[in-house]
Amino acid sequence: MQIDHTERGIFNESHHAFREQVRRFYAQEIEPNVAAWERDGAFDRNLFRKAAKAGILCPGVPEEYGGGGGDILHLAVCYEEHGYSPAGASIDSGIDTDASAYIILLGGTEAQKQFWLPKFASGEVVGEGLFTEPHAGSDMTAMKTTAVRQGDQWVINGSKAWITNGNHLDLCLLVARIKEAGDTKPKFGLFLIDADAPGVSKGKPFQTMLRGCGNLGELFFENVRVGDDRVLGGPGASGLGQAARTLSITRTIFAARSVAACELAFHMALDYVKDRPAFGKTLFDLPVIKAKLAQVKMRIAVARAFVDKCLVAARDGRLTAEQSSMAKLWCTEMEVEITDICAHLHGAMGFSNEHPISKMVAAARGHRFAMGVSEMQLDTIARQL
Repeated sequence: MQIDHTERGIFNESHHAFREQVRRFYAQEIEPNVAAWERDGAFDRNLFRKAAKAGILCPGVPEEYGGGGGDILHLAVCYEEHGYSPAGASIDSGIDTDASAYIILLGGTEAQKQFWLPKFASGEVVGEGLFTEPHAGSDMTAMKTTAVRQGDQWVINGSKAWITNGNHLDLCLLVARIKEAGDTKPKFGLFLIDADAPGVSKGKPFQTMLRGCGNLGELFFENVRVGDDRVLGGPGASGLGQAARTLSITRTIFAARSVAACELAFHMALDYVKDRPAFGKTLFDLPVIKAKLAQVKMRIAVARAFVDKCLVAARDGRLTAEQSSMAKLWCTEMEVEITDICAHLHGAMGFSNEHPISKMVAAARGHRFAMGVSEMQLDTIARQL
């Protein structure tokens, strides 16, 4: 699907050229292989190296750390093209590891940035932030995973769930509760842990209603030992605080992906109803069908205007938690409603896994609670009243 983004006014020629790069990669390397990956249960780990070779990993990371040297808008382009791809829903968050790269870029020591970021950008290392636990989701302060100081090491115990790219993971960016004698207030740290380190074990990938080829997994940590060089930012740094700095960015580009997915669903439905015979004409000739599609088009246009405002604020360092929560809440809720409408307009085909719209409906439901459930976003907004 070709859409002209020049009129949006927030992208320059570099962004437009990069969009073509990403779109070509999805068309050549992902969409033809999704059906086979779904049968296998997961997409190919080598996809990360292919993405790196195509120049689409870590586009917003400075060149001195191996990245593309772009900005937040380059990363937004990646997310949008994910949403525009018919295969995007199936691979879930897929080849994107940039949110984790930003955690290290914004909060890591110079040595950590120099060591890890080039490995992210080359596809050599797949890293993800590990926040959610089986009994602690949006409320990260309720997490039970602990890090206890023993001599010159930290000993980590606990578990993390719903991890993107769980089976492909090489590096865990794990948030843990720090337990030290005399503490009266909860403290947290973010630890960089090798996924194959002694004491780390992987559970089976979660089976979801999406039935795609992503890798949502679970990891367990039993007496895992790391030194101070694996504490993000060094000893005493606030891992939770650094992670929070990236969440606003990630929620906003997540919202951009939701708008793109809605636009894809809209065009799929529009093409379908124009071709589907009904009562001697086509479904498109029915006024009620046109009215539904007109409402969908209007909602997408309004959501995009606000998301673009947030993207510019993120680029300029002005993005607030309130803005990002508004964007994420509005757009993911809209994605649920619009993909459902568009699937319904496909009739029985919208219920079939032979058509990508069915997976888009399932993925949209997951997007409502990824990066913080809708109710948590609403609470963030309410606290600013």
